[in-house]
Amino acid sequence: MAGIKHGAPEVPTPLRVMIYFESTSGWFNTTGEEKTNDILPALNEIIASWKENGSELLGTIDRDILTAGPSGSAGYHACFLYNIPDLQTIADMTHAFRATGLDKYFRLEAVLGRPFFLLEN
Repeated sequence: MAGIKHGAPEVPTPLRVMIYFESTSGWFNTTGEEKTNDILPALNEIIASWKENGSELLGTIDRDILTAGPSGSAGYHACFLYNIPDLQTIADMTHAFRATGLDKYFRLEAVLGRPFFLLEN
């Protein structure tokens, strides 16, 4: 069977980005009080700031229905799908975790792609 011939994929504007989110051992080794009083408020503040940077949240997936504990081979606990205006904004979003120390508790990985042509036109 011959493949479909087409040119190089076009980089979309805005960028389509999947952000993988994983809790690390730092999160699992932290007390409930520290999580409630310090970590979760800082996490909520960062995620709220993403609403102000021109990014559009399209959807989320939390894998906790059929999983518990460390993320295992999948490497993430949740996914956030965004339209994001530019590459610098993605870098700023991930850097916010480093700048606040949240990278001790959570790992982020951004994957750049585009809408799948057979499902989104």
